[in-house]
Amino acid sequence: MSPESLLVFIVILGVLVAFHEFGHFIAAKLSGMRVEEFAFGFGPRLVRLFTRRDTKYTIHAVPLGGFVKITGMEPGEEDIPDGFQAQAIWKRALVIFAGPLFSFILAVLAFELIGIFWGFQDGTKTLNRVLMVNPQTVAAHIGLRAGDKILKINGQTVTNGTEMVEMIHSRPGRQVVLLVDRNGHLSTLKAVPRWSIEYLGATWSFMNGDQAVADNVAKDSQAAKAGIMPDDTLISLNGKPILNGADMDAAIRANGMRAATLDLSRRKQVITVHATPAVRTVDLAGATWYFPEAVAGRFVQQNRPSGPIKLGDRLLSVGGKKITTGEQLVAATRGASKVNLEIDRLNVEKPLRLSLAPGRVTSAISESIGLLGFTPQFAFTKMGFVDSIREGWRSTRGLISMIFASLAPAKIGKSVGGPILIARQTSIVVALGPYYIIQLGAMLSLSLAVINLFPIPIFDGGHLVLLAIEAVRRRRLTREQMQWVQMAGIAIIGVLIVAIFFSDISKIIGGQIPQ
Repeated sequence: MSPESLLVFIVILGVLVAFHEFGHFIAAKLSGMRVEEFAFGFGPRLVRLFTRRDTKYTIHAVPLGGFVKITGMEPGEEDIPDGFQAQAIWKRALVIFAGPLFSFILAVLAFELIGIFWGFQDGTKTLNRVLMVNPQTVAAHIGLRAGDKILKINGQTVTNGTEMVEMIHSRPGRQVVLLVDRNGHLSTLKAVPRWSIEYLGATWSFMNGDQAVADNVAKDSQAAKAGIMPDDTLISLNGKPILNGADMDAAIRANGMRAATLDLSRRKQVITVHATPAVRTVDLAGATWYFPEAVAGRFVQQNRPSGPIKLGDRLLSVGGKKITTGEQLVAATRGASKVNLEIDRLNVEKPLRLSLAPGRVTSAISESIGLLGFTPQFAFTKMGFVDSIREGWRSTRGLISMIFASLAPAKIGKSVGGPILIARQTSIVVALGPYYIIQLGAMLSLSLAVINLFPIPIFDGGHLVLLAIEAVRRRRLTREQMQWVQMAGIAIIGVLIVAIFFSDISKIIGGQIPQ
């Protein structure tokens, strides 16, 4: 970890915890409680900045956060008039809840800030710059890193993300030579993109070797109906052994639209399934439409985002006929000199209507592309102040949903990380710039708000549960009961810390950390 990344890591954690504690501080002051100290950092006290209204403002040796010391916090101190324990339940609950609330407010403010000053990531436009390198991929093995700018591919100048991605996608199994700019230092990297093949509504990945593994199986697709499951390994197609991506691509082309027989390996058993291919893509009016979604996923020929069709447009009908499959689209445009398209764009209430020359209409039942295993950086789009506020709030809601989804039992082991992973992520965002640094801070602040509300003793959520129990029982827990609760909370937190550190270290050793 570079000194710059370490400094940013300390500042981010310091600001997040200090703002969280500031929420407790403000609520305590407004509730008439005496606050003895507001501290920046923890550990031995280094200096007292000043004292105001009985509160000492101090700096401590370890600059990772801070704390607030409120008078009368311990059980049995109910006789201190301006202490915490002497206050009504609702006041104590307000003070406890204010910490997560302020963490939430900080996240919202951060999202609004990046929207106003930088704009938001455009989901359709990418830059020739690396946003993230997936672990254990070709990109990771050749040393590609977040923040790297790809200037040339095989000697051809690259000016944007679309060109970069298309050049890599067009060369599965064939070497590419990348000219990379990393902080002003040029280097040449060589790599062979791995095959990825869309077929039967499933993604067949060769990222981890020469065998095709079902990485994703779309719901209600031909693959799903045939019984193909994620992690199935393709052994043969129509009796032809599949030893690499080129074998699979050739077998698909030879079979065409006929029913295919696939031999799969699943948990050391061989399973045979049968499926009939469907049209995967249709090139129409300068755009490639992907099915079954019927969405414009890329442009062909010279048509670009400035044209009448935009990336993400969803095709509803052609000539008044509803389109749900690629076969229907091919039939509706066959021999036509002009087509009337009805399109849904950004979920508008009234569909858009376009009248275009169809051009040369071609279709395919599969798509083979090359992948190195990195994500390009999205371009930013500036918005007005009101739109920035609205988009910032939408980003906050989306992140909350993502946090809760990541805490599901099936995903928590892969998605949750501790200080080691946060430090690694900090190194990545420092390479990417201020926008991503503030975005990471917002994400961590929101995570702090959510996790702190978990009903675990020691956490704010645990304290709120205890206050709710006190309200129902109409009496407090005894000092001994509180001690047992606190000991249980400390034990739970201890186990979680050990588990998270073990998980972080395991991910590092296993090469599962993005670069």
